[in-house]
Amino acid sequence: MYPRTVKVRSSSGTVNEYVRVVEAYREGGRVKQRVIVDLGRKDLLLELLPKLRRLLTGEAGTDSGDPDEPQVIEAATWGPVLVVRALFDQLGLWSILDQHLGKAKGVPFADRAFVLIANRLIAPASEHGLAGWLETDFVCDRQGRRFLPHWHRNRRVRVHPRQLDAWNRTLDQLLAAKDRIEVALYHRLRDLFSFKWDRSRIWQRFQSPKRQRARSLFATR
Repeated sequence: MYPRTVKVRSSSGTVNEYVRVVEAYREGGRVKQRVIVDLGRKDLLLELLPKLRRLLTGEAGTDSGDPDEPQVIEAATWGPVLVVRALFDQLGLWSILDQHLGKAKGVPFADRAFVLIANRLIAPASEHGLAGWLETDFVCDRQGRRFLPHWHRNRRVRVHPRQLDAWNRTLDQLLAAKDRIEVALYHRLRDLFSFKWDRSRIWQRFQSPKRQRARSLFATR
């Protein structure tokens, strides 16, 4: 087998040169050729040649002038958290939590509550499990700042006390505002079909005063 170049004219009139791997074989006493593989355009192969050489030889170094290969530093999970964020948006939980949880220094309580709720929905765990979950899933506040675990070795506790205190204070705020949050959600989600009406009272309300007096008169006899 050996490489061979072939010039091909395109419909626009441009002539491109292609590289093919050709094999010679004998058939009926005559030498013939057949194309084993078409490697593509020659000009594009020149750009890939250094990388192709490293791939075939197993070299780890890079040639001068050739840009470094892209490095994947991290691939955090984002999909499940995005679903919970969409749920927060649809239910209006951001404004409800901002109103009833109050303000906090640094990260708002609503954003911290989002982390706790998302963790309970996606991967329920303790505070230590929550810290490990933050390493694998991309969870951020409304400003796009990612929540990361603060590790700290203190006997059996591995999470930094300040981060544990932040989660505990958020839970305390949620517990104190639980009833108000539920009422706010009810007022936001209620509609006409969620009420149970007494049809007899509605009918009586829309009757004329004369008919109502007549009905009460017959009822006393």
